[in-house]
Amino acid sequence: MIKILAVGDFHGKLSGKIISKIKGEKSDLILSPGDFCGNKRLGKLFFKYFYSRSEEETVPEKIQREYRQLEKKANFSGKSVIKKLKSLNIPVYAIRGNWDPAPFGHDLSFKLTKEDKKEIKNFEKIETKDFKFVDFRELEFDEFILIGGVSSTSPQRLRKDVINTMIKKRNMPKKEASEYVFRLKKDWNFRQKNYDIMFEKAIKLKKQTGKKIIFLTHNCPYNTKLDKIKHGPQKGKHYGSYQERLIIRKYQPDIVICGHMHENFGVDKIGKSIIYNTGSAMDGKFITLNV
Repeated sequence: MIKILAVGDFHGKLSGKIISKIKGEKSDLILSPGDFCGNKRLGKLFFKYFYSRSEEETVPEKIQREYRQLEKKANFSGKSVIKKLKSLNIPVYAIRGNWDPAPFGHDLSFKLTKEDKKEIKNFEKIETKDFKFVDFRELEFDEFILIGGVSSTSPQRLRKDVINTMIKKRNMPKKEASEYVFRLKKDWNFRQKNYDIMFEKAIKLKKQTGKKIIFLTHNCPYNTKLDKIKHGPQKGKHYGSYQERLIIRKYQPDIVICGHMHENFGVDKIGKSIIYNTGSAMDGKFITLNV
């Protein structure tokens, strides 16, 4: 039996109070669904100027400069959070969230700039033998098998009418919508291929050893009580990952650990899979499990 503590969505902050609580749990291992980086101002600018914005629209240069500066500040804060976790002297296995520099993210088909690659390499230098990123990795422990997912994906489905949806709902020109859907399919297929390889290997191991499978991913699966928006104009809508939902339904991992949707701390199920939303460390939330 091993005691696992799962904590995520720090967004640049890890208070002494929650550090003390984590120490008090005396866990053997920490798993994190990511989002080490971030800050409030960066989030406000993202949702006001960049989120769901047509490529034809321009963001004021002043805002772009501020955004780039805040990103660097957020990345520095994220590394500070990780250093605090490492000071606990408990092995940590994590995936990178959508606010963290990562080679795998919302849009895998977008080409990374030199600056992006530099930030990713700098962020990865934080890794040590006791702190590992496990994005798209499958690891076997004495007590369980761990599958690492990736940064959050949306409720978007690969329906035949998805191009028309982009044109109508997001006012995208047809050419831009077609390019967007092309990237969406490429991203979907890339993730699917990796997930299939990892889960099929893990299921074979489970049959041989009897070990449970833990799926660690950033966003909650779509259409559960863990991904429902509770505030603002999108209140009542689900914003989890549709692809993750299909993966969970298909392979039925014993335990799923996720985050992203801060307000939905708690537990739900898809089939036999038990799903935990760790909530946000900013709010003092985390979960513990005995496996």
